[in-house]
Amino acid sequence: MTRNGSYESQGNERKRGLEDESLSHSPGHPDQSKLTKYLEAARSTNTELATANAIKHYREVYKGPFPCTPHDLSLYLSHYAGTLKVATLEQRRSLIGKWHEEMTGSNPNKSKLVLETMRGIRKFHNASQKQANALPLDTLRETVSFLADKRNRQEGAANREWRRYSRDRAMLLTAFWFGLRGSELVNIRLSHLTFDWRSHPPKLTVMIPTSKADRSSSGREVTLVALSELCPIYAISEWIEDRFGGLDIGSETIKDQFLFSKVDRWGAVWSDGLNSNSINKILKRVFDEARENGAHIPEHFSSHSMRRGVSDWLIDQGASWSQLMHWVGWRDVRSARKYVDSKESLPSIFMDNNQRLSVEQSNKDKGHGQPSKIGHDENR
Repeated sequence: MTRNGSYESQGNERKRGLEDESLSHSPGHPDQSKLTKYLEAARSTNTELATANAIKHYREVYKGPFPCTPHDLSLYLSHYAGTLKVATLEQRRSLIGKWHEEMTGSNPNKSKLVLETMRGIRKFHNASQKQANALPLDTLRETVSFLADKRNRQEGAANREWRRYSRDRAMLLTAFWFGLRGSELVNIRLSHLTFDWRSHPPKLTVMIPTSKADRSSSGREVTLVALSELCPIYAISEWIEDRFGGLDIGSETIKDQFLFSKVDRWGAVWSDGLNSNSINKILKRVFDEARENGAHIPEHFSSHSMRRGVSDWLIDQGASWSQLMHWVGWRDVRSARKYVDSKESLPSIFMDNNQRLSVEQSNKDKGHGQPSKIGHDENR
């Protein structure tokens, strides 16, 4: 049997391992279908897809032997160094290594040879990772104003396209203020929302069921008190009203539906949730359309721009790093710092402080409040 053939048969057997083990203990058990469902849910679809793509590239594009040795993996990494981004190579070696560990019990990625190879690649080819542009609050305000105006102007029209503007406004405000990733946004269902209209001001608690940092899938709750402007609570409420015509979101017929779903050209809302990859397409369309209607909106925003935008804004308002990490859901400060623009230029800070002190001292010496001209003393 070839190495690739061995990989196919071994992989298929290992993939069924947990299900086979559970069946051997209780074949035909009435709860077996539930157990299988939960085992499937435990797997990360995104990780499985990324692993499949990494292995496919190694085998079908590079045509490397598989399973592979540390030497094989090092040759693969060296071949694409300088062509693929360092971050891409890091991800692929990690995924390929993890597959080997699960399927064969050994992990070539942990070998000294592979680690040294990647150290050399980083030394020669590493560059600062490009981050999404942060969405400024003024841009959010202008875009939301455009969407609200389009919805209000078209409300009641036969084709009901105004529903799309209602959804987009609620989606934009939710993604921004809760600092959500696209994958988190699309997995929120109506049952994950708890409105408290009796509170003054009202509150909304959102249960975020899955997250990149939440390996145990335990979820996390975030409560937002109504904002004085650009408030997602009222935008979400209006979107639900537009979508369901006032039905109670706690009713059995709709509570398990996704909060954000596809709205077609006729204004019909689909029951299926959005794909996380479609969020960037929706945002691009929204910003392009707003720009065409006279809004002054810069280019190049993505779903990560919402997360960076609220992070920048919160830091500007004086939030601590611990507060920011708790709100957005980061577990370590290094992850947070990647998304927040540098707020301090130390040379500028100290130069400004020194100039301010010089001005104050000069004013005291001269006995008046006029600022002196710093840097224009010919005798210095």
